[in-house]
Amino acid sequence: MKLWIDKTAWVSPRAQRIVAGLHPPDIRRIAVIKHGALGDMLLTRPFLITLREYFPEAQITLSAASHYLNGIPEDLIDRLHVGFGKKERGKSLPETLRNYKSLGAHDLLFDLTSNARSLWVTRLNPARVKIGFIPSGGHRRFFKLIYDVAAPRTEYKFEAETFLDQLNVLGLQHRWPLRFDLPAQERSIPEKYILYFPGASDPYKCWPAEHFTGLIGQMLERFGERRHVVLGGVQEWEKQRAREVAAPFRNNEKVVFREGGEAAFALVAHAECLIGNDTGIRNYAIAAGVPTVGIFFSTLPFRYLPRFGKHRAVFELEGGAPAVEKVYRAALEILAEPS
Repeated sequence: MKLWIDKTAWVSPRAQRIVAGLHPPDIRRIAVIKHGALGDMLLTRPFLITLREYFPEAQITLSAASHYLNGIPEDLIDRLHVGFGKKERGKSLPETLRNYKSLGAHDLLFDLTSNARSLWVTRLNPARVKIGFIPSGGHRRFFKLIYDVAAPRTEYKFEAETFLDQLNVLGLQHRWPLRFDLPAQERSIPEKYILYFPGASDPYKCWPAEHFTGLIGQMLERFGERRHVVLGGVQEWEKQRAREVAAPFRNNEKVVFREGGEAAFALVAHAECLIGNDTGIRNYAIAAGVPTVGIFFSTLPFRYLPRFGKHRAVFELEGGAPAVEKVYRAALEILAEPS
């Protein structure tokens, strides 16, 4: 094998020699470290699919953190390693190090996270080649002691593509459009419907509830024949927020509220369009091939805006909550595009 790199990447003195001696049939064990919530886990799927295509006989282990186990792509891995996370803050240092070291030895190790915890896991487990990202902040002082190859990381392209940069380093090409291959979901609402998700992991990521209500009112005027489904989240405040959004339409049978949880994935997978905040639910819609309108004002939109499919990111150049009319126009554009 060969390293396909330029001057923006960092390579250890031993990396070129080690990689030159690797041959795909000899790769038997691969570790992928990703500590992230639902949306981040979903975006690892193209990475894992590409790994399986190039190394069909290898055992693939995903190393996750105990507080981030939603969306684990169990259908694409052979083993799950659960590292101590926020739930185990009371554990002693020896216990924590033993847990991190239980990932074990591998031929290839990819660190898709590059934070303090994942750097420790990478450091404590042997691998013939360790590949990660050049970290930001204080971690930049240590990555050359941990990785054999470190690629630059951008926040201005779709994150699933950023992960794949680590495979491109080895010359591995991914398919385009990206493949997610989500397990099939059974349809629960027979007619066409537009889905609205007003929740998020944190209230600061949420577009105002009254803006969602105003948007639904406009969408009803334009698409009165369709169902308009307001989806609750898993946290109580998210459910309450979704009920508040739907409340003004309580006498309109075309607007319905649905609980979140496991049933949410089937609702998302069969929606005609999803309109929501920067959330894992929107990432699930992207992975399922559902058109989306993402509403941004606190996080970088480009990181969650794929260059394939029917997707829009709505935000104000000056920051702040986008106007209802702006989100409405984006939804009209998405729904007008041919499938």
